[in-house]
Amino acid sequence: TNSEVLSGTSAILYCVVTGLTKILESVSWEKPDGSSITASGNGFEFDDGSTNFDGSSQTTALTIPTDQTIDDMTYKCVLQSNEHDVLGRKIDVHSKVFRMSSTPKFVTLSVEQTLTCTISEVDLNGEVVVTWRETSDGTPLINDDNYGIEQGTVNANGIQDSVLTIKAAKMSTLSGPSFTYKCSARSGQYPTSAESTELDVVANVTTFDVEVTNSEVLSGTSAILYCVVTGLTKILESVSWEKPD
Repeated sequence: TNSEVLSGTSAILYCVVTGLTKILESVSWEKPDGSSITASGNGFEFDDGSTNFDGSSQTTALTIPTDQTIDDMTYKCVLQSNEHDVLGRKIDVHSKVFRMSSTPKFVTLSVEQTLTCTISEVDLNGEVVVTWRETSDGTPLINDDNYGIEQGTVNANGIQDSVLTIKAAKMSTLSGPSFTYKCSARSGQYPTSAESTELDVVANVTTFDVEVTNSEVLSGTSAILYCVVTGLTKILESVSWEKPD
């Protein structure tokens, strides 16, 4: 069973052997560099599966420490079964990783807003499942009167953007100077993999303000007036000036 987890997160690989009538004579794992793992140590946890043998199947597991899940790696499950004339058979088991990021966004409280959770280094057809929460370990958000959730799809660069839409009704209940939502992800390709830790997605609340720059020039000379609008999240819908008349 392959694994896909957040980079830097512990991962567990499984090798399930069926069609047995007795426990395998030998089970080990081989690291990407070719070195062998036959017991727990150096952060790795090894279980040969002998204690879970049920008369026909045996599952061996390898837990990979956090410092070994920085990039995609391929391990090998090495098996020996004399009754099946299997001597040192090696089976590839993949340890894949993805990364998560978000960029703080400036928002106003008067209209609908969106927040984005970005998952990178994802296989083209391997969308992850993203869960949004309002608080840490809170109830997962769903599409309703307050929220809209788009899982997103993986683009050619291996990036998947999940978008949380906070509808105007919910925005009106929030307050500044900032608020934070949480997103987490689980592999869609290998759903038995662990869910990632939660990532903070921050929104900074802006306050609409107008600053004017007056002008004083020699009578009969051209003058320039300025009106500086701050606290915006997008271009003003309309701008005009009114004459004294």
